[in-house]
Amino acid sequence: MSVAGTPLEETNSVNWLNHTGIATADTERAIRAADESGEPLASVVRRLGFLSDAAIADALAKTYGLPRLSLDDFATTDPVGGVISPEFLIANQACIASADDGGVLLVLADPSLPDVTEAIALATGKSVNLALAPLADIEATLALYFGARKNSANPLHTAATDDTDAEHLRDLASEAPVVRLVNDLIKDALKQRASDIHVEPYRNHLRIRFRIDGVLHDRESSPAALAQLVVSRIKIIADLDIAERRRPQDGRARVSIAGTPLDLRIATTPSAHGESVVIRLLEDRDAEVDLGSLGLSKKDETLLRERLSAPFGLILVVGPTGGGKTTTLAGAISTLNTPERKVISIEDPVEYQIDGVTQIAVQPAIGLTFASALRSVLRQDPDVIVVGELRDQETAEIAVNAALTGHLVLATLHANTAAGAPARLIDMGVDPSLLRSTLRLILSQRLIRVLCASCRKKVKGKWTHTGCEKCANTGYVGRKGLFESIDLTASLLDLIQPGLSALEFEKAAKSAGAVSLADDGREKITAGITDANEIWRVLGEHIESPS
Repeated sequence: MSVAGTPLEETNSVNWLNHTGIATADTERAIRAADESGEPLASVVRRLGFLSDAAIADALAKTYGLPRLSLDDFATTDPVGGVISPEFLIANQACIASADDGGVLLVLADPSLPDVTEAIALATGKSVNLALAPLADIEATLALYFGARKNSANPLHTAATDDTDAEHLRDLASEAPVVRLVNDLIKDALKQRASDIHVEPYRNHLRIRFRIDGVLHDRESSPAALAQLVVSRIKIIADLDIAERRRPQDGRARVSIAGTPLDLRIATTPSAHGESVVIRLLEDRDAEVDLGSLGLSKKDETLLRERLSAPFGLILVVGPTGGGKTTTLAGAISTLNTPERKVISIEDPVEYQIDGVTQIAVQPAIGLTFASALRSVLRQDPDVIVVGELRDQETAEIAVNAALTGHLVLATLHANTAAGAPARLIDMGVDPSLLRSTLRLILSQRLIRVLCASCRKKVKGKWTHTGCEKCANTGYVGRKGLFESIDLTASLLDLIQPGLSALEFEKAAKSAGAVSLADDGREKITAGITDANEIWRVLGEHIESPS
């Protein structure tokens, strides 16, 4: 029996922090907390939220010179057949990843913990090789090895729909390893600025992707056998029925990750290999949004500010889901939020916390819809009303009538273009004559990724990027809006009639000087804000800047 691997030097227990990006003050705080509590330093760093499990494992592996493993490297059943007790492995943050005639591969989360290699060698009678992995991966694997042995039928593979199996699945999904795995998943998504987490089960693996700046990126996949536990844990968080896997479910949850409060919107749907889940991350944001930071051209920003200064009328912001409409409304609200005005907003959900504004979150389950909330708001003597979405005829008609009776109304609407908004409202049943009397400005927008300031460069008169560590080799960091606006002049308002053609309205708007999304994209390419590839991705149009 022998133990192979790099000697685990005592000084490395602190030195591994040198391989992380933790600020000096946070490093000192973690070391003090570890000294005072006697808790391992890696556990303190994890508990304080300074680093994710994956980042801790990367730094420790580099410091100790050990291979860094992930979930794909572990066996799907206990390689040593229960020779090592799960309690011993859990206590030592360790796991057996594989075993053969050549020995066992012992995986550690923290090499600074008391050496367990001799004990493993004695118990198995084999030589021991060492590797490192994130604690969440180790705990998830231990849950897979030992949790699945509670019944002869594997609960990770059966469609548990009766009360007994559902309760057993709930117990497994509530154990610490699975809880930590899902928490770390959300924590990593938050750290990487992701707006959504996609959890997708397939035959041979559980695919996890983060949507960052509007684009999906693969994360390390997990064994397929973990899919049901992960999905069940997410459903427990959202108070969904874990026994129901045949129908889609929607839920919400309020959580705190590394001290950051988050609203989660969770949607499940059945698929060929299990339930697919999408988690929308909505971070509490209480900073005011400056209209000047959104990406509006000087012309569009000036026009919007002028229309916001009017005492009444309807301003629409249109575009697809995830196009940044809520942020634009938040910027408009910040501009209007003065002591002499009463501003009330109706939102689903409230994303920006704005002091001085009465913000109402709709709750359809109790009958508090956009329409019912809007009716009550009109009795609150508002000056400005903000409607998160005109999603039905009743809401649209109330909003238009409010704009007609002395209120400034701002609202969002799902429409492909600014020119298509009036026709969309008419199709919903709104009287065209009321639109002619109230509509003042229509903004349409998309979100485009911004070229990374660290690696962007100009080649032959055109902006491009090389990719670097700061942008995770994508070439982009953050997003800005791409806008088109239509100022409703008298001649354009006259066109708003029953049977209005969006195409004819668009032609008239362009003749009146409206700037299209493509025109705005061309200006942003020229300014080096983005590049032609990004405009093509968002608009499907080939646009080049002047060389």
